[in-house]
Amino acid sequence: MTNDEVQPYVGKAVRLTQSDGSVLAGTLHAEDGHGHGHVHYVVVSDPVQEGGKKVRALIHGAGLITQIEDASNDAAAVE
Repeated sequence: MTNDEVQPYVGKAVRLTQSDGSVLAGTLHAEDGHGHGHVHYVVVSDPVQEGGKKVRALIHGAGLITQIEDASNDAAAVE
């Protein structure tokens, strides 16, 4: 995908598929300004264990995302 395709989902609960086939669900954040030609995206989801830290999955550019969809109706995806 391109940054233009991913950008509308930033700040929202999403379910996305990466180029390796893995699926992530959580709130999508963008981290620009790393100076190496692509935007970093981070999917943040609730802790796996109660009392644990939120889980952050870093994606090095929109090109690694093959599919993205709104998951605002999925309580498991809302940060």
